[in-house]
Amino acid sequence: MRTMTQPLSKNQLRKKASSVFATAAHERVSGQYQFISTLAMIEALDREGWMPVHAEENRVRSSDRKGFTKHLLRFRRFDGELPMVGDSFPEIVLVNSHDGSCAYQLHAGLFRLVCSNGMIVADFDMGQVKRRHTGDVVREVIEGTYEIVEELPKIAKKVENFKSIELSPREQEIFAESALRFRWEEGKAPIISRSLLKPRRYEDQSNDMWATYQRAQENMLKGGVQGRSAIGRRITTRAVKSVGGNVKLNKALWFLTEQMAELKKA
Repeated sequence: MRTMTQPLSKNQLRKKASSVFATAAHERVSGQYQFISTLAMIEALDREGWMPVHAEENRVRSSDRKGFTKHLLRFRRFDGELPMVGDSFPEIVLVNSHDGSCAYQLHAGLFRLVCSNGMIVADFDMGQVKRRHTGDVVREVIEGTYEIVEELPKIAKKVENFKSIELSPREQEIFAESALRFRWEEGKAPIISRSLLKPRRYEDQSNDMWATYQRAQENMLKGGVQGRSAIGRRITTRAVKSVGGNVKLNKALWFLTEQMAELKKA
């Protein structure tokens, strides 16, 4: 498995997310829609020392939307300028589309090398920038990147706080029960909450909140968890493939972790 330790070349980017290379918006969008070149943003971030290490895009049913759909890229520095956040590399996560399906977004991200797992930090007061397709976008992207970098010490402090909070077995189950509702309707999840808490490696067996969050996040997004369908048939959960689903679940899980940390502190 590729562990995102090297920047992606343009050929690799094209294979993973052809929408990155669109040179105009899809014909379906209105005349007021301003095309924002993802490639131009990649080049601007490259000049600031941020290299793309991961790319993905939504699958499309309509062939005419291929090459314009929502896509997500993760960027990392390789110059040693930014310290690790806990056991994870700080990253910039960019989301964009060329078919009008979303505004462009920048989020703070964390990448945990031990499990090749990418997280998105979703604090409402830090680490995210969202803009409509208007204005001087490249300048806003660079400014947004600096805004996120300035928030990294706060994010690191939160991670250390999560590590310091021990959760009882029942508290971990409550966390997992809440997490299940982010992906499935209440009572319709094909797996039990305890399944989200199973560690995939020795390093994740701790009972602290950070380890609990990481176990749930990995099991939900990567899938591969054994369960049963509504009619009792054995199934295995699928990985989250859509860009929107990836961002939504990551943000929800981070917010849940923050809220539980606040409750434990009270």
